[in-house]
Amino acid sequence: MSSGLIGAESLADLTLSFLRSTAGATGQEFFVALADVLCTVLGANHAFVGEVQPNRRVQTLAYVRGGAVAEPFHYDLRNTPCELVVAGDVCYYPKSVAQRFPLDAMLTDMRIESYAGVPIIASDGQSIGLLVAVHEGPMRDVAGLETILRLFGIRAGAEVERLRNERRITDERAQRELLQANLAKSEARYREMIMSCSEGVWLIDQHGSTTFVNPQMAKFLGCTAEEMLGRGLFEFMDDRARHECEVNMERRQRGISERHEFRFKHKDGSDVWVVMATNPMYDDNGGFIGAQAFVTDVTERRGLELKVQHAQKLESLGVLAGGIAHDFNNLLVGILGNVGIAMRETRAESPVVPLLVDIQTAAMRASDLTKQMLAYSGKGRFIVQKLDVNSIIEEMAHLLATVISKKAILKFNFTPNLPAVEADPTQLRQIIMNLITNASDAIGNRSGIVSITTGVVDADKSYFGTTYLDEGLREGDYVFIEVSDTGCGMDAATQARIFDPFFTTKFTGRGLGLAAVLGILRSHRGAIKVYSEPSRGSTFKILLPCAAGAVREMVAAPKFQSENIRGEGLILICDDEETIRAVARRVIESGGYTVLTAADGKEAVRVFRERADEIAGVLLDMTMPGLSGEEVFREMRRIKPDVKVLLSSGYNEQDATGHFVGKGLAGFLPKPWTPDDLLRALGAAIALGKETN
Repeated sequence: MSSGLIGAESLADLTLSFLRSTAGATGQEFFVALADVLCTVLGANHAFVGEVQPNRRVQTLAYVRGGAVAEPFHYDLRNTPCELVVAGDVCYYPKSVAQRFPLDAMLTDMRIESYAGVPIIASDGQSIGLLVAVHEGPMRDVAGLETILRLFGIRAGAEVERLRNERRITDERAQRELLQANLAKSEARYREMIMSCSEGVWLIDQHGSTTFVNPQMAKFLGCTAEEMLGRGLFEFMDDRARHECEVNMERRQRGISERHEFRFKHKDGSDVWVVMATNPMYDDNGGFIGAQAFVTDVTERRGLELKVQHAQKLESLGVLAGGIAHDFNNLLVGILGNVGIAMRETRAESPVVPLLVDIQTAAMRASDLTKQMLAYSGKGRFIVQKLDVNSIIEEMAHLLATVISKKAILKFNFTPNLPAVEADPTQLRQIIMNLITNASDAIGNRSGIVSITTGVVDADKSYFGTTYLDEGLREGDYVFIEVSDTGCGMDAATQARIFDPFFTTKFTGRGLGLAAVLGILRSHRGAIKVYSEPSRGSTFKILLPCAAGAVREMVAAPKFQSENIRGEGLILICDDEETIRAVARRVIESGGYTVLTAADGKEAVRVFRERADEIAGVLLDMTMPGLSGEEVFREMRRIKPDVKVLLSSGYNEQDATGHFVGKGLAGFLPKPWTPDDLLRALGAAIALGKETN
């Protein structure tokens, strides 16, 4: 385009023509027309409409070059004449503009000679863009150019504002649609998570009615989600839990969130223990509208914890019972020993003899009590043999018939050819007697039936999970003895306590009862299973592991004659109880022996080292301070390998002698013992040693 003067009248006509032609134009159409007319007015080769961005850059909205529309571009405002225009000035440089702004690379690269620019002003007076024309040579000298440029700038400002508003509306709509889409996706993911998670989710309204549960929550209670909707929270609990729930609901209404353990009722009536993380819910005005809970089923874990607690309680009581029985046996040694000595030294016609017999009888009954205590603790004295369970029960049939109520009928259901079990016959009889007695008491004065059934069951871990004493039992075949009655039965609370010592539903506790049964089974590596319902009777099923091999006939242990039980030699008594040392000394000396005593393990080793060649035998207590019986025995063997040691203990022989197997122990004497028991055992130990020599 050539430069030259354009008249004011021609410019006005051109401007009016432009405004008319673009009255209905918007957006880029308008901006292109504006740039084109600017090129015409100024005789320029380049013109563009640009919008200022927040980062001080310009983005062109329309660009006309050589009479044609070109691709838009963006550039930095710094060090350019456009920077002055955006600041609010109308800039017109008819020549040498590139020399005025040497840092504007675009002017230099395009070899621009002249420049005209006007700011685009918004309705609030802010500069939001610019209208620029540039030319490689001088531009036309136009009369009233600044006025025309500002007029174009105002019109362009209105269009840029409209475009911005349109963009904003479009952006807001897009953001809203994006937000709605993201919200829908989030809700879908959240719902999928809630519906498929392993935790229960439960929502209730302010009245306690169920508004939502996920499938897992419904499964916890044996229902479907549809069955729970609309039902009150209280419908899934008993009266005791309802009271607790009412307190919890009141806490939610006060805005308290908490995590707590709670008990619901399963559809089948069983207890369901859960941990609930519960939070109140409010409407937009802050009004309470209900609560939500995330629920974890801990029924199985709680059952395991209760079994562990029960086992720990039984173990603690067992340790206590075993310790008491051990100490009581030591006292009984003093009583029976002194009574035995007194009876030996008293004439048969003396009036004192009946009194001594009564004392001895009472002491023996006390000894039976300690046996029950040791049985409960699992440390009873057993003579283990391979037994036929059916034969044991048949031998007791007459006795059992006398135990039960006269109105009750005793039935036997034996499975023939049962495998043998390894058990102590006396303890097995005690188990059967206790169970029959309990069954008879449960029937009371009414008519009823007591049944004894035997058989074999293949017990695995899942089966043992329903029994008492299931810890560490091997899987396989077990002989069972099942005692059933048609009596009053038991509720869950009673069943939870039946193995507690001295617990009874009749009158003041009479003894260890089922607690002793539990102890005997523990020592025999057996178990017991209980079935009972109120008014529907009870069944006790004991399990004993099958033993390999055939049943052996029970043979009575050989006994020495009680007359003239005498011997000779030096005997060392090692016991920390002064009473036992004194009684044992008198008894052994009465049998013709010479006696040395030691009050603890260290003293026993010292005395033995000094007189080892003279000592014919040692009476050794199992538990002593300083050095234990096992440690004393080991030291004595080092001094004299063929030492004859008779071990004495209030615990069972298997437990007491387990650490002495294969080490040359000469014998075992259980406490409490009588004088004849002691002299027989001591004589047998020394005789065994002589035979070995």
